Amino acid sequence: MTPFEMAKLHLMSGSLTRPWSESEYKNLLATDTIRFFYVENGFLVGRLIGSDAEILNVIVHPEYRRLGKARYLIGKFEKEAKNVGSSRCFLEVAESNSSANKLYHDLGYLKVGQRKNYYEFIDGRKDNASILAKEI
Repeated sequence: MTPFEMAKLHLMSGSLTRPWSESEYKNLLATDTIRFFYVENGFLVGRLIGSDAEILNVIVHPEYRRLGKARYLIGKFEKEAKNVGSSRCFLEVAESNSSANKLYHDLGYLKVGQRKNYYEFIDGRKDNASILAKEI
């Protein structure tokens, strides 16, 4: 999957926030701490820094959700992170994103913090980001 395809899928994902651009994905993937996993119609980008891992983005096309793709991608990333010595995995999620919050909770992620008004939606609304973490 190319950075162009990633940006296109991100745009098609129905994200209520600004989708990341091809150049943003290209620059991100050029970083040695970044890990990238993909499946048909979905991908995950994460960062590994010492004992910490961070999921930056999980994107699945809306027509292919609830098929286990995000769960699979997260599992692959957690395994890679653990294999290189990470012991915790972090991520941020909009508080209003109930389906993502349910998935992360089901996978054992717990809320460890919050960023007030972190997300700005395309329609101008704002939402808090929950910072979630899991021991891996």
